[in-house]
Amino acid sequence: MNALLRLYPRAWRDRYGDELVALLEDHPLTPLDLIDLIRGAFDAHLHPQVRGAAATDKELPVNQRLLGAMAAIGGIAWIVGIVSTYVLPLDIYGERDTSLAVWGVAIGGALIAISLGELGTRPGSRSWTGHAIAIAGVVFSLTVPLGWPLFIAGLVGLPVVLMLGAARAYRTQRLPTWAVAVLEIATAAGLIGIFGFGGGPLLASIGLVGLVVAFVAWRPLTIATAGPSQEPA
Repeated sequence: MNALLRLYPRAWRDRYGDELVALLEDHPLTPLDLIDLIRGAFDAHLHPQVRGAAATDKELPVNQRLLGAMAAIGGIAWIVGIVSTYVLPLDIYGERDTSLAVWGVAIGGALIAISLGELGTRPGSRSWTGHAIAIAGVVFSLTVPLGWPLFIAGLVGLPVVLMLGAARAYRTQRLPTWAVAVLEIATAAGLIGIFGFGGGPLLASIGLVGLVVAFVAWRPLTIATAGPSQEPA
């Protein structure tokens, strides 16, 4: 425990060290907690003006951890699905099985949409906008396995929903500027890929959205602390 505390700046330890020790005594340290604490120490050195950068359960709620995990799984599922259309062996007709791609995109898109929509909603907010974004993303994702023409409708609608979700999360201060920029560029590239301008490689970039959302959700320093009264409609 002392070794972990020494990773943090002295000013941080003087102010928050006892609180962190007490918290960890009540909650056994897991491998994920250890990783978060080390990342928190790194962040505290990079941003000494930011107080309370330790990744404790109080600062990083379980539901936010879950959103991060869902986004990561969704991003990986999406990328694996797209890549499968290039690496799976050809059948006797010279075609590749697209089942993995279809379900990878459907499941991945749904998880990413839920994570982004819910991450963009502040805890305690009564606004349904973030929930609506999540629901719309799930609906568009689940149209992909239904074939033409809903297949295309889903692939076009999902990037649009993700772009709206990123913009909203920026307004609610749940996503930093750099993350929004990456998300908007990745979804725009995916949208271009759907129409054949770069095809699969550009379409695979949407998987990056899930990985970025996962990174932000699991950051030791939470993004927003403002109350629901500032929640945009």
